[in-house]
Amino acid sequence: MARFHERGARLKARTTGRRESYTQGFTLIEMAIVMVVIGLLLSGGILALAPVIQSSKTSDTNSRLDRVEQALLVYVIQNGCLPCPANPATASTVATAGQAVIGGVANPTPCTVGPAIVCDFRAGATVPGVVPWITLGLSEADATDGFGNRIAYTISNGLQVTNGMERTPPATYPSGTITVYNYAVTEPSTAQQTPAAAYVLVSYGPDASFGHAAGTGALQAAKYGQTAGDTSPEGTNATGGGGNNLFVQDTLYGVGGAGYFDDIVRWRTAPNIIQSCGSNACGNPAQ
Repeated sequence: MARFHERGARLKARTTGRRESYTQGFTLIEMAIVMVVIGLLLSGGILALAPVIQSSKTSDTNSRLDRVEQALLVYVIQNGCLPCPANPATASTVATAGQAVIGGVANPTPCTVGPAIVCDFRAGATVPGVVPWITLGLSEADATDGFGNRIAYTISNGLQVTNGMERTPPATYPSGTITVYNYAVTEPSTAQQTPAAAYVLVSYGPDASFGHAAGTGALQAAKYGQTAGDTSPEGTNATGGGGNNLFVQDTLYGVGGAGYFDDIVRWRTAPNIIQSCGSNACGNPAQ
């Protein structure tokens, strides 16, 4: 009987050990299948989130553009002129980054005394400048869009001079010189939005074509083969129409190729700005 019990115990031990060995873990094949399933779930989730993320960045960009426009208005009230743009390619580590540039000099006096000395990155220049965040009392983050690039900024020459934003009674306003067009396939349409913008702000959008990266100031390559200054809307915004004071504003267009357009553009005329100042401010006399 004792021998029988001993044999049963050995059999039970062998069976238990075999069962335990079967439950120690997954096989390599099972692990591979699990990893594939997880990968498919993650990729599907990322694709579903992409439009939400882009929408959030666009909203963030518009909020920052609001902040910049408010800062520009305050600057006009305080100084009677618009600030010159900053050099778009200056790295943040350089002391003059984010400072307005006039006649090759960064951080000059707020306004010049006449039109002889002009902004380096004004309308009609080869390359638009960027928002001069230091001059406006902002941070670089305030002057950066939601996609990580500096917000482009250009102004009409003559509105950066002392008292350039004053209105002469009874109804004479200073005039901007920048033309903003509606988007039309691959060229600006003849139905222009305004022929007299005082300034233009541009976020180069999700594709970042022609934008200057925050921090480094590095120029971003065109994603869909456009070239700066060509007749495509994004190429036009990259150089202000090749130095012809032309910009394009409209909604998202296309899904790729030379006709793709995703720039976010803001502009205001001099009368818009002066009227926003209110009575007895930025040269606008009481009615």
